[in-house]
Amino acid sequence: MKPLYALLFFVFFGFAQKNTAQTTAVKSGVYITKDDFKNNRVIDEADCQNDKVKFKQHNFFTKGEFSVLVNGKKVTYLKKDIYAYRDCENTVWRFYQNTEYEIMEPKAIYIYAIRKIILTGEDFEREPVYYFSDGPVGDIKKLNIANLKTSFTNNRVFCNLLDTEVKYNRAIDVYNVAHKMYEVNYLYSESTR
Repeated sequence: MKPLYALLFFVFFGFAQKNTAQTTAVKSGVYITKDDFKNNRVIDEADCQNDKVKFKQHNFFTKGEFSVLVNGKKVTYLKKDIYAYRDCENTVWRFYQNTEYEIMEPKAIYIYAIRKIILTGEDFEREPVYYFSDGPVGDIKKLNIANLKTSFTNNRVFCNLLDTEVKYNRAIDVYNVAHKMYEVNYLYSESTR
């Protein structure tokens, strides 16, 4: 009887591992619209673990067009005509005015980052500079109190919470581990209760 239990355990364990591996596979691709992004619907999708020819970017940061290789075929898009791109590291980049912004958090206030290279002594660091937009298609602006207050003038509670952050010298661009979101989104969620 014991060998039967052992066999069932290994069959179940193997099946569970196979299903887990399938659901965690990273898929890369292009989001044409914000709705495609919100619904996680990519086109020219590539399976980064199994495809022999990976989904690759070319001229990513330099031109107004964006070319990718999918299964050996080159496909070119104008950056102004697509919303975002997800790479094989599962990083999503929104295209806005020919600049690529890494989407850090897609909540009521979208948080973005551009990593600037900074020389510190003999090492290079990739220090993030944070940006935001009001929702998925709002204009992207540098994340600071003045820009937030300009963008959300109709939300007096939020503006007052931002003033409190300034008063106590607290950062709005930090990730709030307790609430599992960036501090600015936590403040915004508190203002809309």
